[in-house]
Amino acid sequence: MVFIIIILAVFLGDLLLKKYVEAKLPEGEERTLFRGKIRIRKYHNSGIALGGLSGHPLIIKRGTAGIILGLLIALASMLPKKGNTLRKTGLSLMLGGALCNWFDRFHQGMVTDYFSFRSKWRRFSRLVFNLSDICIFLGGLLALLGAGKKRK
Repeated sequence: MVFIIIILAVFLGDLLLKKYVEAKLPEGEERTLFRGKIRIRKYHNSGIALGGLSGHPLIIKRGTAGIILGLLIALASMLPKKGNTLRKTGLSLMLGGALCNWFDRFHQGMVTDYFSFRSKWRRFSRLVFNLSDICIFLGGLLALLGAGKKRK
């Protein structure tokens, strides 16, 4: 049950943040948090990570749906078994993030990103993320750590 709650919390949390940014943050405007370390700005990404495949929306939608199906199957096969908490948590985070970004693509044709980190590396500072992106990344790390832990 806790893993379903994680999926729903990521999905709904990011969906609400995206709706807030869409409604309250004008295009081109930027706000900062934590003494400028985090920048809040609205950015629409019609591609996948780093704007890749932006000219191929059907491939993105179908590919994302396939990944979501794979994550669902992996998590569903693990849920009845005891243990693997780290891996189940990682899969749940990835699934919640993937579902929310897919929902955005399906309904808007693009994903709304809204924050970036100020860094001395200019390329990193230009990247714009959303909560789903962070959950997908962290979930992937946890799932890998959980898979490695199981093998030992």
